[in-house]
Amino acid sequence: MTRQGVAATVDAALFKDLMARFGATFGRDKAEWRAWPLANAPAALGRHDVVLADGEAAADAIDRIAAAGAVLIESDREGGRWIDTVRSPMGIWVLEVAADDDTPHSAAFVAVLLAAMSLHFPAHDALCIARAWQPGTSAWPSDFARFPRVRHAALASPDQPAAPFAPCPPDLGLYAVMPSAAWIETLVPLAVPTVQLRFKSDDVEAVREEVARAATAAKGASSRLFINDHWRVAIDYHASCGGDSGIYGIHLGQEDLDEADLDAIRASGLRLGVSTHGYAEMLRVAAIAPSYLALGAIFPTTTKVMPTSPQGMGRFQAYVALMKPVIPSLVGIGGVNATNMPEVLAVGVGSAAVVRAITEAHDVPAAVAGLHALFGR
Repeated sequence: MTRQGVAATVDAALFKDLMARFGATFGRDKAEWRAWPLANAPAALGRHDVVLADGEAAADAIDRIAAAGAVLIESDREGGRWIDTVRSPMGIWVLEVAADDDTPHSAAFVAVLLAAMSLHFPAHDALCIARAWQPGTSAWPSDFARFPRVRHAALASPDQPAAPFAPCPPDLGLYAVMPSAAWIETLVPLAVPTVQLRFKSDDVEAVREEVARAATAAKGASSRLFINDHWRVAIDYHASCGGDSGIYGIHLGQEDLDEADLDAIRASGLRLGVSTHGYAEMLRVAAIAPSYLALGAIFPTTTKVMPTSPQGMGRFQAYVALMKPVIPSLVGIGGVNATNMPEVLAVGVGSAAVVRAITEAHDVPAAVAGLHALFGR
């Protein structure tokens, strides 16, 4: 690495145009992002620097860039595809995409990459946007076929598409995420279309009791019951009931996907919903064809520690535009309430999840009726 550094070539006009078009939609970083070819990167790097390597970087360079909190993107060519390894403080992603040309980091690619990062997209999502960008257009990318496929951490082989999970209707409606079976027992008689038991406990017996109690409440009712996290307990209970348990599906977060037996869940006949927080996660999950995707967190929320900042309506709209043709059942999540739900539904999703809008309501039946009525507007 040189002391002063020589910046990567960037299409300045394209960068300026993107920031002008989308700055208000996604928000702008006050700091300037910079990109450097690995051979010309300065000695002093910071968290707003992106180092671009043509091929695999040496171990000492990887360590030095990581220690500075900077981003490293290593790009290799395999046949007609780019293989990009993105190393950032948020982890390592490996993605592959059809190559538009023979230049791994063209001036246009660098412009879109830096613009996306300046618009508060994390490095792995910015890479997805830059690779999916359609040359010669000013439209935000929404053609799923142009986006990369995830190699690491992949949930399915890119060359062997996974069998889809049992489908959900595109309009799951009001989706109540509740902390206990007692809440499920309260909401099922109110005909809440979709409910989720999100019971957090390491006590296996307590989990079994809560799952059985919630399933009993939902059995024969119109509410669709999803069990959060406890997939093994859910499929075991479902099997013990001969497949007629009252459980409709399982919901998993990103952190649970690597440990869950997806084949066992698929074989059980239960649906699978998955939370996602950006482009790379959506692309990763799309490979297993889940029953629905939850997109968020749209707004600030206190019910869960989120891995990313609130996405905002601009990102949410972009995610829906990309994913709805691929996975029609989409759920808006994170900080949704009676005030902002109409804005969420107007984007085109058939469901929105709520927590505090119900658990903190003084009159639960009235709150449920009011929320449910928003879906009929």
